Amino acid sequence: MRHRIIAAMPFISLLLFLASGFVLDAWLLGLSFFLLIPLSIVLLTGNFVRKLNQAMPLITVLVFLWLAIGLDLAHPGWVVFFAIPITDMFLNGRLNAKKMVTLGITVVYLVIGFVFELWHPGWLIFLLIPIVNTLFFPSKNNFVFMNKSDIKRHINNFVFDVKNESDDDIEIL
Repeated sequence: MRHRIIAAMPFISLLLFLASGFVLDAWLLGLSFFLLIPLSIVLLTGNFVRKLNQAMPLITVLVFLWLAIGLDLAHPGWVVFFAIPITDMFLNGRLNAKKMVTLGITVVYLVIGFVFELWHPGWLIFLLIPIVNTLFFPSKNNFVFMNKSDIKRHINNFVFDVKNESDDDIEIL
């Protein structure tokens, strides 16, 4: 069945293109239906969950084009691009506390923007992400620039260099 859908997708795309052009007089929107051809190939071959994760950028572009060109909703339509990292987190099992903080603050930002129309001062909420993650979810390697062996080596090299200097090498101006 999957192979039949893949084989028929160019004809389905052409039909949708012509229908959107003749019926809705939206030829530009109809061009986006041709993106269904590679999308169907990607989604209908192999592991669906893995392929969905790989095809999410194409899916979000397709949905955004339909919203922006077809419905003139480019402003709220950009929100569909958040689906890319969200699906990656959920489908790959890469969900941890730090990512949940980032996701939660992003949702709060969107609520502030859409409900109260405070997009400009609302972006400052993103400064909470590193603060909350550093305070509540520190990693072991935070602020470590050198390990103990590097520090000992630098101290030994410095002491060795100081011992080898003599007073004759110093010039007095």
